[in-house]
Amino acid sequence: MDNRRQQIVINKKFQFQYAIVVVAMTIFLTNLVIIFQSLFPSDGALEMSSTQAWAIGLIELMLVIGVWYGSLKSSHKVAGPLFVITRQLKAVGAGDLWARISLRERDMFQEEAAAINESLDQLGARVEAVQVAAETVRQAQASGKDASAQMEKLFIELATLRLSKED
Repeated sequence: MDNRRQQIVINKKFQFQYAIVVVAMTIFLTNLVIIFQSLFPSDGALEMSSTQAWAIGLIELMLVIGVWYGSLKSSHKVAGPLFVITRQLKAVGAGDLWARISLRERDMFQEEAAAINESLDQLGARVEAVQVAAETVRQAQASGKDASAQMEKLFIELATLRLSKED
């Protein structure tokens, strides 16, 4: 399976909110430095002509664009894994008990993905035990034998699964 996502924006709402916060903080801090340098007298007081003001504005605009792109890239390491986890859990919900979460090496949530995969392994083992017990019951019934012992094993296996909120 190709484990490389092609687009940077996976979860538009989350990533744009994250980027807006980071860009807003960048603009605030940059302008705070400029204001302090302009207003408070010191040896390094910032006095500028209109050309210099335009240059600072363009530099600030480039900084904002760079921070926007960087924040989208960094939030991609969160949004991407959540997308993969959601997709794989939907596959499990649809009955694919072989579905596993495979994240890129530098993605966030590696430990959580490993824990989910371990839980899916345990679930698969339990479902397999139930299948074996059910098949044993079916064979006993087909051969005309008493299947009560096999039925008891099946119910013991089923009892390991919590099937409702009340259990």
